[in-house]
Amino acid sequence: MKTFIKYENLHKQKITDNNFEKMDALRDLFDERIIEIMTLFMENPGKKFFLSDVANKSKVNITTTFRILNRLVKKGFIKSSIIGKTRAYELEQNQKTMQLLKLLKKEDDPLQTFIEFMSNFPRLKKIILESREKRGAKVVLVGNFLSKEKIEKKVNDIRDKYNFYIKFAEISKDQYTKLKGFKSYGLDEKTIWTKENSD
Repeated sequence: MKTFIKYENLHKQKITDNNFEKMDALRDLFDERIIEIMTLFMENPGKKFFLSDVANKSKVNITTTFRILNRLVKKGFIKSSIIGKTRAYELEQNQKTMQLLKLLKKEDDPLQTFIEFMSNFPRLKKIILESREKRGAKVVLVGNFLSKEKIEKKVNDIRDKYNFYIKFAEISKDQYTKLKGFKSYGLDEKTIWTKENSD
């Protein structure tokens, strides 16, 4: 079952002063084909797709898919890279895509609730998803001097509200840099959130 609402339901959301700025991020995305393609990427953060994959999974013809992907790359929703001789696409992890995810969700996602909470920590640089199951997730937090007490309180709140258990471990930026040297860890593919302008 898809987590995101369809295009026709998007227009039924009440636009208030509080969410007008967020709706502005979607002004060029009111197209069912674009929503289908963005849904694919948002359900698979960190995963790279080739053009043919996106077209097949979103059921949008390949010419239109190519045009839409180029548009999304220019607008900062999707990023592209070259693998071998073929271009691959993946979700851009930034504030813009977080706003889009929040607007398109049908219901609260406990992990997304945790990510949004953690994004307010100025010393947090990245969140890495080690694993996720129906009732829980394991994440690694990359940053220095994080408030463990506040994080544990939020984890407990999420557990009580959603019956969803988040286990977290913390590593410093230096530890992350060292681990990134071991390609077998696949840290880039597992990263689900990165602070903008983070070095």
